[in-house]
Amino acid sequence: MSISIKQQIIAKHLEQDIIEYQLISANGFQVNFLNYGGIISGIYTPDSQGKLDNVVLSRTEFDPENPGHWGATTGRIAGRIAGAKFELEGQIYQLNDNKLGNNLHGGPGGIDKQIWQVTLLTDGAELSHFSPDGTAKFPANVHFKVRYQITQDNRLTISYSATCDRTTIINLTNHSYFDLSAGKNAMGMELEVPATHFGEIDATGCVTGKLSSVSDTPFDFRKSKPLGQDIFANHPQLELANQGYDHPFVLDNTQAIRLSDPLSERTLEITTDEPCCVVYSANFTTPKHIAVCLETQRMPNAINWPEFRESVIFSPDKPYHSQTHWQFGVK
Repeated sequence: MSISIKQQIIAKHLEQDIIEYQLISANGFQVNFLNYGGIISGIYTPDSQGKLDNVVLSRTEFDPENPGHWGATTGRIAGRIAGAKFELEGQIYQLNDNKLGNNLHGGPGGIDKQIWQVTLLTDGAELSHFSPDGTAKFPANVHFKVRYQITQDNRLTISYSATCDRTTIINLTNHSYFDLSAGKNAMGMELEVPATHFGEIDATGCVTGKLSSVSDTPFDFRKSKPLGQDIFANHPQLELANQGYDHPFVLDNTQAIRLSDPLSERTLEITTDEPCCVVYSANFTTPKHIAVCLETQRMPNAINWPEFRESVIFSPDKPYHSQTHWQFGVK
């Protein structure tokens, strides 16, 4: 498949070049990413009239702190680890506390704050990063790889893999903020999630281990509805997330997660081999609710749930891998 790839240096960080790469298909579909944190810095896809717009939140200038983790590959563990600690093979690991007593997205030394090596492919790029044992207080030497590959029919495939030299924990995702309306009405986008249960959170935003039915709650997205339809409902779980969604949904089957915008008629279908999708409605941005993250991953805080912990434990003979497809289109 023929795509064009461009690159430009956009900043310097720790005396190293920050490079933005542009993957461009023949029909104009375009995905931009940085060699820093694997950040997806732009996705340009047409509306029903053929007009190309960026449909993810993007910064106008490079910011190494990247508040809100816009577009980043988050890890070693995506989401919160309760109490910023976990037990593995009889040893307690105390991590950096960077979010109300929890470890969020791997902490200050997470892979989203690292410069990755980039190898260009015929249809995209492969990013690689070596994380030494003890980085951000996590065990094991880990080699991470992320592939971004695009097609002529406006699909981005994200493939993750990791190998380690001893037992450790891994759970990666991409933290892009979608706004198919391109700034016009994000909460008017319609979302469908094939999930009958969601994971509850506590006052610190950490998943508690309790799964609840979505039936008769604002969390029922089994039939498509506007994101903003129930976001201000009187529900304790919405209030705990600063009045919005920031919860894992347990995916029932292989059906797609669907997002659509009635204004532009853009659509996004997400398919994945992951068991969960965290729906985050940008409750802490300024202003609030300007986009939605759809983070496919293992269950957050899984290492502290007996029934889910094995899903995030990896070893030399059990490498990590995951794949998610973002298919963009129009109604």
